Parts: sequence; C-alpha cells; structure tokens
Amino acid sequence: MPTADRPQMSSPSAEDEATTAPPTTSTRRRGFSLGNRPPLTGVRALALFTVLIYHSNFHTLPGTWVALQIFFVLSGFLITAMLSAEGKRNDRISLRNFYERRAARLLPPLLLTVGLLAIYASIVHVADAAQRVWGDSAAALFYYADYRQALGHAPFFGYLAQTWSLSVEEQFYILWSLLMVVAIATHRAKLAYFFAIAGLLLSAGDRLFLVLGAHPFTNVTFMRIYYAFDPRADALFAGCLLGLLAADGWLTGWGTWAKAVITTLAAASTAFLIWILIYAPLFSRDVALWWIPLTTIASVILMIYFVVCPTSLGAKFAGLGVLVFIGDLSYTVYLLHFPVYLALQPNQTGWGFWPTELARLAIIFGIAIASWYLMEKPLMRWRAKNAAKLGAGSVPSARGPVAA
Repeated sequence: MPTADRPQMSSPSAEDEATTAPPTTSTRRRGFSLGNRPPLTGVRALALFTVLIYHSNFHTLPGTWVALQIFFVLSGFLITAMLSAEGKRNDRISLRNFYERRAARLLPPLLLTVGLLAIYASIVHVADAAQRVWGDSAAALFYYADYRQALGHAPFFGYLAQTWSLSVEEQFYILWSLLMVVAIATHRAKLAYFFAIAGLLLSAGDRLFLVLGAHPFTNVTFMRIYYAFDPRADALFAGCLLGLLAADGWLTGWGTWAKAVITTLAAASTAFLIWILIYAPLFSRDVALWWIPLTTIASVILMIYFVVCPTSLGAKFAGLGVLVFIGDLSYTVYLLHFPVYLALQPNQTGWGFWPTELARLAIIFGIAIASWYLMEKPLMRWRAKNAAKLGAGSVPSARGPVAA
C-alpha cells in the first residue's frame, strides 16, 4: 500500500504521428501543418532529464512532477492536431486506424519492458513480487495504474509504478478520440471546442472540489488528486484546445509584435517552471490548488512559443539534434528507467552513487537505443507504408514529436 512518503512518478507522453511536410507559413486562419517540429520532441528530453534526476535519489528537483504538465499538454495538442487534420482531410476520423496507430506505438516498448521485468523476477528474488511485479504489470498493460495508485491499492516501490501517467493518457486517448469523431461526424466544428472546454472545466472543478472538500487535507487526499485521470485531465484538454486553435490556423501568420509578446511570456513561464522544479515538492495543498493549474498555463505558453517561433533561440536550443534523439527515445527510457533503478541500487552494488548511476543509464539507454533502431523505427516505416497504400494522406514521421 502507498505510504505518506511515497516517491512520486512522472512520465513523458505525447503523440508521434507528425506529417513529414515542413511547417507552413500560411496566413492566419489558413491551413496548419504540424510537420516535423524538433522543439516539440527536444522538450521531451529536457523534461525526461528531470525525471531521471529525481528518481535517482528522490531528493534533487522535488518539483519534477511539473514534467507531467508539459507532457500532458503536449499530448493533448499533438493528438488533436492529428485528429483535426484527418477530419478536415477525409471528412471523417477512422477510430480503427487511430487505435491501430496507438497500439503500434505504445505496446511494443511496453511489452518489451514487461517481458524483461518478468525475466528479471524469474531470476532474482523480488519481495512481494505478486504486487510489485505482476500486479504492476497487469495495471500497466490494461491501463488502470492511475486509479490503482490513486485509491491506495498499489504497492510501495512497485517496479512499474511510473506507468500511472501512461494510464491517464490512454484513458484520454479513448475518450477524446470518440468526442472528436462525434464533432467531425456532425459537421459541427464548434462542438469540438465545447468538448475541450467542458473537459477542462469539469476536470479542474473536480480537483477543486476534492481539495476544498477535504477536512483535513491529507496525503491520501493528495494521492487521489494527483494520480487519477479525472482531476488531472485538464492539462490534456488544455492541449486539445490548443490543438483545435492550431488546426484552425490561429497559430500561423503571427506578426512581429505578437511573437515578441509570446517570447516574453515563454521566458517568464520557463523561469516559473524552473522555480517549481526546485521549490515545489508534492503532498502540498498548494500544489493541488495552485501550482498544477498554473504550470498547465505555463506549459501551454511554451507550446505556443515553440509553434509560433520555430526559428527563435529557445526553439533552436530545444530542437538540438541530441535532444531530439533523446526525445525519440523518451517513451522507452521512461518505461525502463524505474525498474532498472530499483533493480540496481548503490546499497546492493556497493559501488557508490555515481558508478551505480552510470551503470543504470548505460543499461537503460542501451536497451532503448536497440529498441528504437530494431523495433520502433521499423514499425514506424511499416505504418507509413500502410498509410500510403490506404491513401491516408499524412505519413507518420519517425523524426516527428514522439510519444507514449
């Protein structure tokens, strides 16, 4: 069962099906092409670094939970941009194709991680393996890890405890894709905006109700708020709203003055997010009441900045080749890192912190790189060929924003 000082997990998760066409420079309210935007992939690497650092010792960067806000907003934005583009192009959205793409991207690295963990548990004795390995694996594979954590049914230091946020996103994928199908099928573009705004307000209201209704506010209350889909979905719906605005051309053709304003706001948002990283640990009522919604807004501003100012200094930094490559690996790295961290600890190896940490990272990135080149990229090429045969229009890009 989770305890009051239970370490918290954060995860990367976004969409990877960007088209290979470069971003457009069309005028406002005209066509929007998501294209291959390196900053949207590189920012995932920057957020991933904070997760790796925090989970290495559970002391450094205690506000690493903020990485979730970035991942959730980015995921909602990219998924919506993809679905909107398909709806405009085909006058319909194929749920079958959408779920097949999601399964092809999400399941292979997850099955690889669960398989490797099963091999490890069959060789090495793991205390409470029924829950920490097999229970966690079932929750990860069937995407209910978020409520398992939120309702206090997850074990302390489960090997796949970090997959709770992936469950939040999978539940979102199912719900939002259905809502988008309804909006496109009824030919009511404003209905999608209504769904996004309603989802955002309902989720934020749900969280506010849970916070203000808790007397006293306890760690149990915080876990219910922090882990579950219903009070955390507002960041995803904020990304959806941004994706709809982008698809309708509101993020193209910005003038010099507007770009200067968003650049200033992005700099302030970055400073705020760094402050959160350093000074805003979890289990605080202020995190649930103030910092989660404010970091969602800051994350939205950053996404707008990266899209509107793709040649700016900040976007160029986030789009550096090494960050983009690590962003490509981020989903698999995220899945692998926590079980490897638990399996290889300084008090077990006797090597000290830094030698153990270097060994951990070598294992994690070694497996992730092999998975990327031997499994994930070939699957992306296969998906692209199938999409071309079916005349799907946009072809997934292996270098686009990658996702969970």
